[in-house]
Amino acid sequence: MPATPQATEKTYRAGIIGLTGIGQSPPSYNVWATRHPQPHSHAAAYAAHARVEVVAVCELVPELMTKYEENWGAAAKYTDYRAMLKQEQLDLLSVVTSDHLHAQMVVDAAEAGVAGIYCEKPLATTLADADRMLAAVEKNGTKLCVNHGRRWDPFWRQAQSIIDDGRIGSLTRIGAHLGGERAMLFRNGTHLIDTVCMFAGAEPAWLIGSMEEGHEDRTEYRGDGGHDPKTDPGASAYLHFSNGVRAHIEISQKTLVNLELDLLCEKGRIRISNTEGLVYLESEERNNEVTSRQLGGSVAYGSGMVHAVDELIHLIENGGESVSSGRQALQSLEIMIGIMRSQARGVEKIYWPLAGDDR
Repeated sequence: MPATPQATEKTYRAGIIGLTGIGQSPPSYNVWATRHPQPHSHAAAYAAHARVEVVAVCELVPELMTKYEENWGAAAKYTDYRAMLKQEQLDLLSVVTSDHLHAQMVVDAAEAGVAGIYCEKPLATTLADADRMLAAVEKNGTKLCVNHGRRWDPFWRQAQSIIDDGRIGSLTRIGAHLGGERAMLFRNGTHLIDTVCMFAGAEPAWLIGSMEEGHEDRTEYRGDGGHDPKTDPGASAYLHFSNGVRAHIEISQKTLVNLELDLLCEKGRIRISNTEGLVYLESEERNNEVTSRQLGGSVAYGSGMVHAVDELIHLIENGGESVSSGRQALQSLEIMIGIMRSQARGVEKIYWPLAGDDR
């Protein structure tokens, strides 16, 4: 847990829009939850940070307001987020609403002078909305991070460090799979796609994509904000990055619950999922036999959400850009849009940069 603040350190006034599970759930420690670091909600992450106080929340469902007070104590309560922005002089704001509602809230918060915004994923559901969100935060000097949490999670960052350090050679191929009922292109597919982009470390060059069987007509977002798997099907894609990395992406509700990446490098391989990580490499002592070892060791694992709050404060005070910035989240959204564009055109190649009808 972060250290107690010194007397001269500012305490940041935070607000939360949306009090569903990811908005306010208390930490849950479970013997089976081997790789689900806590705390895992915006309210819990703020509570774990010594320099943040949640002073206001906004929610339309009274029962969720009551639950927030039971879990976290008193805060000013609003049903109109614009009134909250006007009255509370917030430093930090979490936007934890349905995905198609993010855009206007982020724009309004930036224009109201909020210094740092922690927005749920995906950034938006259309490129037009994403463009105006980024224009607003850049115009107003607002720091924006998007909750693609593996970018902060030390477990996943350890895998990235092994590749970046060249210990197993350059990354050449990525196999990525998301399965289970919540394997929805926008709802959780955005996590898988963003993690692929994190490891690839380059702009997309082109892709070929198709929607899950029976949903070939889904060429535009028609979800309900991420609540119903039937409104947000999975998809498949073959993606080339500008640095030569190639990725095969499978998001399917017809497969086992899992999120896993297979990172294939010139001299080794990392298989990493929500539950474990294995590094495979050749052993010179064993006549080049391939051996494996677990990711772990001395790395101090903690919730990516607490690291995100800490980073947001650091950016406000020192400048810079988030490791999970709006621009990076836009890249993931472009890939999701690109998959649908490819399906609409008979599964043809979609090239970057997206322009014209593709944008």
